[in-house]
Amino acid sequence: MQIDIRPAAPLPDDGDAAAPGDELRLAYELNERANAARFGEGIYVNTLPEFTALLRSDETERIDVLYAWLGARIVGDVTIYANLIDSTEVADVGIQLDPTLPHGERTELAEALVARGIDEAIALGRSTIVASTVGARTGPVTARTGHGAANPTHPEVAPLVARGFELEQVYRVSVADLARLSDLDARHAAGLERASGYELVRWIGETPAEHREGMRMLHERMSVDAPVAGLAWEPESWDDARLTAFEQGKQGGGRSLMTVAARKRSTGELAGFSTLILPTTGDVARQHDTLVTQPHRGHGLGMLLKLDNMLRLRELRPELTRIVTWNAEENRPMLAVNERCGFEPIAYEAQWQRKDAR
Repeated sequence: MQIDIRPAAPLPDDGDAAAPGDELRLAYELNERANAARFGEGIYVNTLPEFTALLRSDETERIDVLYAWLGARIVGDVTIYANLIDSTEVADVGIQLDPTLPHGERTELAEALVARGIDEAIALGRSTIVASTVGARTGPVTARTGHGAANPTHPEVAPLVARGFELEQVYRVSVADLARLSDLDARHAAGLERASGYELVRWIGETPAEHREGMRMLHERMSVDAPVAGLAWEPESWDDARLTAFEQGKQGGGRSLMTVAARKRSTGELAGFSTLILPTTGDVARQHDTLVTQPHRGHGLGMLLKLDNMLRLRELRPELTRIVTWNAEENRPMLAVNERCGFEPIAYEAQWQRKDAR
């Protein structure tokens, strides 16, 4: 198979409605096929502007994309994500393979893309490489957390195993169907009563001025409290510019951020939050972060925040009837909350790591 791997052409200017170019359209179509194969039809879909926004670097993260061409077709890609503020020794490398290729050709292509991704990460000066592949609940290779697994013969996985990557962590991908949750209102009312010492504050889009300091603190806590197994991610530092870049990036291509936060009545302190990313197409909203800080746990706030977003989604965007979420398989407290909110597993994603890549 004669594969030509080369860097992506520059993206069109933000908001440029001119022809995005054949390359970008072909890459978008590959992304849609790959997502459908991994998660199922309709679970993770984008418009072309949304897809383009996902590829844009900003002042917090550099994103480099290379496409694998087979004649006039794009049959794979490798994307290198490099944080610019913290974890600056780490590169996150992800590959996509055209699911229509035969197994042997996907294996050959994955080998070439992984090798190129590692070379590109090293060229950026990154000494630790994290990589994501398809995972499983159980399998021949168990994550170092003891939760989740992967198949070492899978085309995405085999090149990593051969290069000494360790399976650190597995994420469970789950979906909740709001139409099946007939008791949302009653459960939400019971949650409000249990957490009577807190009030809920809500917004769409960027965080209002009065909550920005609290949200920066919560994002910093998220980087510490969320389980990362042995992955070399550092605690994050959030200033107002980083919060702005994050929120604008998540809303690229027309998407919206819907946030609810719990505020302690007696102090005004933000105790936790939960955010949904609302796409412009399809029927599936995407759960982003949910966090309740340690001093405020035990009041059912995590459940309440999720239920509140579900009710508000049903009211504001009724066409979005499902929510998809990713959670570390060892994060039993959050998985228990999700299961009680109606989330059911549909897929697994594996997180691999190799240190001293140079």
